Amino acid sequence: MEEFRPNDYRKRVLAAVQARGGIGQSDPFEVYDIPLAEVDRLADADVAARVDQVWAFWQKSRDHPKYRGLVLALLAAHDQVGPELLSAQRRSLLAERVRRDRDTRDGQRFADLDAAVARLVQRFGGLPEDKLAGLRRLAAEHGVDADTFALRVRRYKVLPAGTPARDERPAIDTDLLRQVRADLDELGSLSGETPPTSLFALLGLPPDTGRTEIRQARDAFAARNRERRPDRRRALVDDLLAAVTALLIDADPSVYLDALAADVTARLRPAVAAAVLVEDALTPRHYTAFLTEAEQYGLDRGRARAVLAELAREHGVDVPDIPVQALPAPSSDVPSPGVPSSPGVPLPTPPRAAQWLEPLAKARAALRAGCPVEAHEWVADARERAGELLPAIRAVADEVEQVILAAGSLWQQVEAALSGCRLWTAGQLLDELARDAVDVPGPGGRSVTEGIAMVREQLARADDAVAAAGRSHGAHRESLLLQALEIVADHQGARDALAAAGVAPPARVRTRRAGRAVAVTWQPSPSVGTIEYRVLRIGPDGASRAVGVTQVTSIEDGGVGPDAPIPAYEVLAGRAGVWSAPARCNPAPGDPARDDAAPVPTAADRLAPATGLYLAGDLLRWTWPPGCTEMMVVWRNDAPARAVDDPAARCRKVTNARYEVDGGVPVPAERPLHLAVFGCLRDGGRLVVASTCAPSARLWAAGG
Repeated sequence: MEEFRPNDYRKRVLAAVQARGGIGQSDPFEVYDIPLAEVDRLADADVAARVDQVWAFWQKSRDHPKYRGLVLALLAAHDQVGPELLSAQRRSLLAERVRRDRDTRDGQRFADLDAAVARLVQRFGGLPEDKLAGLRRLAAEHGVDADTFALRVRRYKVLPAGTPARDERPAIDTDLLRQVRADLDELGSLSGETPPTSLFALLGLPPDTGRTEIRQARDAFAARNRERRPDRRRALVDDLLAAVTALLIDADPSVYLDALAADVTARLRPAVAAAVLVEDALTPRHYTAFLTEAEQYGLDRGRARAVLAELAREHGVDVPDIPVQALPAPSSDVPSPGVPSSPGVPLPTPPRAAQWLEPLAKARAALRAGCPVEAHEWVADARERAGELLPAIRAVADEVEQVILAAGSLWQQVEAALSGCRLWTAGQLLDELARDAVDVPGPGGRSVTEGIAMVREQLARADDAVAAAGRSHGAHRESLLLQALEIVADHQGARDALAAAGVAPPARVRTRRAGRAVAVTWQPSPSVGTIEYRVLRIGPDGASRAVGVTQVTSIEDGGVGPDAPIPAYEVLAGRAGVWSAPARCNPAPGDPARDDAAPVPTAADRLAPATGLYLAGDLLRWTWPPGCTEMMVVWRNDAPARAVDDPAARCRKVTNARYEVDGGVPVPAERPLHLAVFGCLRDGGRLVVASTCAPSARLWAAGG
């Protein structure tokens, strides 16, 4: 993390956030100038220092003529947003959410531009020259620079200004097309053959067939399908025949073929780009192979040639001048996998598949089953049988490579989550791997199934601890919740329960001069677990400034001049990301909080303290120490009682007999409430009360 530079921050961060519309269009890592890529490597102390530096810069920029509104909004959100960055665990969870939000925000930058471009292409068949200026303005408004805009629209044909709009035909619903493609793939999987490439291929018809022939083929296909026993394949064929009716009979079949051409264009674009990159041209050999592949995907010869012409134009090359008679003849054999049959009903027989088609089909099946490593082996087999990297093989190989690369990225996220004990997050990532790449091993050869088993075991342990906490009370309950978080740092149930329990604030905050600094000390929070303390200096105007965060009960503030009066301080106790109410020290003369007189020991101090304090409704319960028959219960709302005679506290004496009759000691219903139990004994009939109260004999009941 680089050094904080105010001028650079103003130009680089504030200007960008304001241009996007304010803090609602930003995130904590950006406004506090913390690199998102370095989150997992930053120490809490470094992050706290950066938060303080940025907060101080905002304070100085309150009256900036350009950024005043933004700075005031940032200051208002600081108390809520800043603490989220100070804990490594909470910072890591926040970083994951911010990464997703940034990806979404970046995608939205192009959404309106892409929609406008798509509409123009639909209306005109390309981008009219007189429409480009408006598109550039739209792109600039969404933060898209000129170079990115040019790259974004390069693939579309630029038309002369004034080009009239062409007759529009209703577009096919993309969800319907996607469902048809999924059903065709599933039908091929069930039949164990290559899936049909289109609805025409399903019927065994060429793509230029008229509606009358399509209707006849559909009716014959439906009749054969009704002779099958009811199963998944019969249901799939029924759905696909309904799509045939909707897209090829009731609607114009050419609209379906145009949509199919758009899909084929997207499929062939990477392969054409690679061929042009290597050869600096679209060679006749490549052109012929791509033309054959486009027809195999279900296009007629005219649309296949139009697709290749468009892709060649995108890459700034010409299609080769090949005589029509030199081109391979369109295939008249259209395989129709998954066609149901019955005795006595003749069916079209698909041609014998090339040797490489079978392993390629198995590669696709392995991909659908979430086994890209197995798919990679089948692709290698197909390539070996074909003797070259055919376009169809290359397409599957590219998809396999993308899935394996994505799995490697997911495994890195899994390892980061496991190292931080974020097992719930790791479990979600492993489930994704199990769905898409179950046979891709992780670092050290760890398998997905082993990772899932380990995570589930630890999650079960954490769930057991949370369940046991639900049956416990007081400090024991909180200890079990903390134990669950030690096992699973992102266990939301344990976090919510700890947040509801709250954290008891520290007590007796004191200040004194220590050389050129001010020493701030306090008594620890009685809450169980690892407690950290956040110290704030309160200025004359009531504004607070962070002094530091520590796990001990003292800190020195070197930010107060030697001749300046000692200011007020607040100390908050934090545990697992939950912070207590502040305990304040105001060093004004006559403040009773400045009374540091040590209590006078009594004989009752030798008694063992009460333990296991908890509230059952409005009854305070605890475990009585041996030999003690009387206790003094003391409570305050604002701070822990210093002693049994604390003038700001109220108290009640109770015997063990009365305690058993009542089932506990009734206490006030208001919250928060600081409770303490002091041991008592009799000395010649005189009641002697302990001068101190052990932490185990204190309880803090949170408000709310």
